[in-house]
Amino acid sequence: MALFDGVALGLAPAARPGDIPAAVADYEHEMFERADAASRESAQMQETPAAPGAARRILAFFTRT
Repeated sequence: MALFDGVALGLAPAARPGDIPAAVADYEHEMFERADAASRESAQMQETPAAPGAARRILAFFTRT
């Protein structure tokens, strides 16, 4: 995720030439959405092994498309 964020931040000024604060704000908005999704997924994975039906949930996680 860090490498992706680095590239996204590096490209952000190209999307908003001449308006660096807006480019950074756009980047931050997208970055926070990605980080929120990753943290929810991580929390779910920490709870999964101890939950009822753990084996099915783990299998579902790794075989989703």
